Amino acid sequence: MILRFLNFFIPFQHLNDQQLIKLANQMQIIKIPAGKNIIELNSQTERQFFLLDGIVKVNDASSTQWLIHAQSENARSPLSRLRPSQYNVESHSATKLVVFDLETVFQFADKSAHINSSKKIQQHPLYQQLITDLHENKLELPTIPDVAIKIRRALSDENSDFHQVALIISSDPAITTKIIKTANSALYRSVHKITDCHMAVTRLGTKVTSQLVTSFSMKELFKTKNRLLKKKMAAVWNHSREIAALSFVLAKITPGFEPEQALLAGLLHDIGAIPIISYADKHPEIFKGNQMLDALINELKGEVGAAILTKWNFSDDIITTAREAEVWLRLPGEKPQYCDIIILAQLHAIAENSDNPPVSMNLPRLDEVPAFSKLALGQLTPELSIKVLEQAKEQVKETLNLLA
Repeated sequence: MILRFLNFFIPFQHLNDQQLIKLANQMQIIKIPAGKNIIELNSQTERQFFLLDGIVKVNDASSTQWLIHAQSENARSPLSRLRPSQYNVESHSATKLVVFDLETVFQFADKSAHINSSKKIQQHPLYQQLITDLHENKLELPTIPDVAIKIRRALSDENSDFHQVALIISSDPAITTKIIKTANSALYRSVHKITDCHMAVTRLGTKVTSQLVTSFSMKELFKTKNRLLKKKMAAVWNHSREIAALSFVLAKITPGFEPEQALLAGLLHDIGAIPIISYADKHPEIFKGNQMLDALINELKGEVGAAILTKWNFSDDIITTAREAEVWLRLPGEKPQYCDIIILAQLHAIAENSDNPPVSMNLPRLDEVPAFSKLALGQLTPELSIKVLEQAKEQVKETLNLLA
């Protein structure tokens, strides 16, 4: 059938012939000469563009540029899915584009229920007050643990050394124990037994130590005195631990990534849930039931998490991870980022922990996610990538224990 080309695009790949005909009635095909702007950075356009023929050039706010070729894996998703647009897109050659309005894309990708759900959530008084307080800087955001601050300050001082870093860590017995335990673990294969903090820092190096200290200190933030909300906070922490452990292992087998940075990114990707849960605790009159709380967390945690990590002066790649960790079809360029690792870790976790595979949960398959094709795992099949993690199960388990 001539309309089968629409099945190439991920949002429409499962449509039958009758659905494709209905979809085609709402599409527009346009031709763009080379050198013309298609989507502007921060644009609020309600149109979604799919590349049918030619090459487009994409760049983000950091001026990183890459090309997307028609019929390539990156061309299977909309050229810029988020609103406002995170990318500037222009035609690198003469191109042909398929254009739909945003609502049509959601409708035919079976996302209409999500749209209605989002509108309902956005009318909730807790959502409205949260957004207002966040934008007016009135939302109480968690502060980075003291020991992590001191370590970061020490590392920014050119005169600091291993001894000074070890001295700071030693002020926190729990963190000290974890650092020594980590240095002695199979993850770092220490030849000689590490018996004190100074030896551990020397073995790991100051940068790795700093990343690990920050990770180990995060647990204290995932706490609440509200008996009803303790279970929710614990669930968020346990999920973060699991994603951190999987991300650590994925980064170890992926060239160009620091496993400890991936571990930290995994722990922080849902950090935005903390103030939302705390906010619900302080507003019992407008908080009714876990279902609404889950919806609010899913709707807001990305923006709130990015605000927290910006306040903590984290790098852009960690901030992006908090904001886009569940934007499964994100296209951040040809080079992989830490957010890509977190996305794959989450899909692996969902597949492992659920009786239903991600596809049946209305999530993409591993090989449909742009992150998959960009990482070293992209050289494998989804089955083999699962096997890689299966073989690394002991490493995942050990990492989970270190974060307990």
